[in-house]
Amino acid sequence: MRGAAGVFAAALAARLGYWRLQGTLPLVGDALEYDAFARNLVEAGRYLGPYGEAATRMPGYPLFLAGLRLIFGESPEAVIAAQCVLGAVTCVLLRDLARRFMPEGWALACGVIAAFYHGMIAPAAYPASETLYSFFLVLSVWALFRDVWPPLTRASAFAALSACLYLVRPEPLPYIILTMILMPTLGAKFSRKEALSALAIFTLITGLWVGRNFARFRELMPASSVGQNVKYLSLLLPAQAQGLVPPERYEAPASLSELEREKDMSRAYRELASSLTWPQLVKSYLYNLASILYPFLPAYDWTYAALVPFFLLGLREAVRRKELLPPAAAVLCSISIFIFFGGPASRYRQGISPFIVLLAVAGMRAAAQAAGAARFRAWAGAWAASNFAVWVFSAQAREAALFLRGVLWRH
Repeated sequence: MRGAAGVFAAALAARLGYWRLQGTLPLVGDALEYDAFARNLVEAGRYLGPYGEAATRMPGYPLFLAGLRLIFGESPEAVIAAQCVLGAVTCVLLRDLARRFMPEGWALACGVIAAFYHGMIAPAAYPASETLYSFFLVLSVWALFRDVWPPLTRASAFAALSACLYLVRPEPLPYIILTMILMPTLGAKFSRKEALSALAIFTLITGLWVGRNFARFRELMPASSVGQNVKYLSLLLPAQAQGLVPPERYEAPASLSELEREKDMSRAYRELASSLTWPQLVKSYLYNLASILYPFLPAYDWTYAALVPFFLLGLREAVRRKELLPPAAAVLCSISIFIFFGGPASRYRQGISPFIVLLAVAGMRAAAQAAGAARFRAWAGAWAASNFAVWVFSAQAREAALFLRGVLWRH
């Protein structure tokens, strides 16, 4: 209990401290749209966006905001405070999940690193979906490996919580389905019965959203109504950054309906893709991948960069240790989806930050076992010192990274 309390206190202090330094930011962009959906839910009882859109956002985060609005009224501070608490709880859950995979000391290290990991702190201080997403991501896998519960209970809890995760953001769908299919192979006493039950529960819960959209639009819409727009931007932005296309951005006419705009953006994407050669398409999507993994936000994120080699070792461990497959699949799936439905932005790795930390600690443990404690400490110390040097000279390092990116992606 003391370990959990310590992780919670440290994580909460880090998030509240970051919020105090940054202040409460005004609502812009995605946050403004989320707020509009929540406000309309509370005030009018209708799930509608700022311009009457019905499905441009998944409902999970607006429902979270609406619940807070019902309790605290219109209070941006209440939203950030709740997210700081939720982020701290996520760190405690991550530490407890790690205890199923590794000794207590390493699990505690996982919780402490998560408490101070920038990619888990910064999202809590802004009204966007990453903190809620991370919470459900960790909680669902925590339930999956909660070995004091019967297998059917664990499978059902994973399915229900994964449905909540999907309703916050849709990109984990392939990972969720894959994990359910692989349940009998995870070494946690699951059978095909539990796997099929999980699929049924997940389908039932997410079907509420799909059914609502079908009733409104008379078309099957399993996610949101902006997928094609995001797909278009995910190719346009890296192509523009490389000078492959003009700087203009196509916008669907405002006179079109929500679904007509989606179809129009699908046409715009096809035209854009057809204007590029296959090498240019590949380079554009590789540009997105490099940007997602980029360590500057724009400041140097040393908490992420310091974990990268250990995270890669953790991915290798996931091949050997089946219980690590769900966290690894969640990370790889999200990154892969965001290459094509996200674009060139490093913030897309924030939602999966807890599992980046978990896999990195698993990689640390594997490295320490392979090299020995003394050699591992020396190697880790040298790596930490090099990261400190990059942080000190981060302006120059960023210029060098931008120069290298320009060389690699110059057309």
